[in-house]
Amino acid sequence: MSDAAPPPAPVPRPPASRYAGWAIVVMIFGWLIAVTTGLCTGTFVIAGLSDNSGGELSGPGLAELALMLGGIPCLVGIAMILAARKWGKRKPPPPSPNVFS
Repeated sequence: MSDAAPPPAPVPRPPASRYAGWAIVVMIFGWLIAVTTGLCTGTFVIAGLSDNSGGELSGPGLAELALMLGGIPCLVGIAMILAARKWGKRKPPPPSPNVFS
């Protein structure tokens, strides 16, 4: 009879994503909020800074209003992305207790 060594234990595969499912969903919503409000805010800031018609909401007044109303949701979206990246990482699998066998 031959001395056949037992087959090695299968190595667990890491998950396909570094982040948990809920974190991916929160990041997607964060990106949607940040991009849409950021584009809209940027458009109004550029329009406000390029307009000098002298109306009530023209010039810097429109830019300030756009930053106050659109900047806050944009920052909320960015905060959602950063929070999900920080707290949504998957934990590495525990080390195998059969290290020396």
